[in-house]
Amino acid sequence: MNYQLLANGYLPISIAKETRLEYFNALEAYAVRRDLKPFADMIALLEEQQLDRYLGMIERRG
Repeated sequence: MNYQLLANGYLPISIAKETRLEYFNALEAYAVRRDLKPFADMIALLEEQQLDRYLGMIERRG
């Protein structure tokens, strides 16, 4: 997944232990119902959080 994110101009993300069940449920929603929305929403939120962290590091340096 991170390879695909990086290949498309996004930052890599991590799935925290605390959100692992949500991640598995999102994968299951796609596998069972072909519902990609829970997975896409979760990845989008994690990507946004990662971008906020990255931009915060840049602001502190500059």
